Amino acid sequence: MRKAIQTLKTRAAASAVRAKMILKNEAGDFYISDGVKIIIAVVLGALLLAALTAIFNDTVIPRITREIEALFS
Repeated sequence: MRKAIQTLKTRAAASAVRAKMILKNEAGDFYISDGVKIIIAVVLGALLLAALTAIFNDTVIPRITREIEALFS
């Protein structure tokens, strides 16, 4: 019986040490920084796309339409 209790104590201590090492591990820090970089890239890409769409809709397409209508008038 004492041997079983001692074995359980040893396993519990080993599990506690393993859990402590897992919690102390800082290897996941790069995943957070990579995620932030991806979010920034997506936001900047969306802003650039919105700006280009606004320029084309307000400036380029109306002028092309006027020029084409002038050709047929």
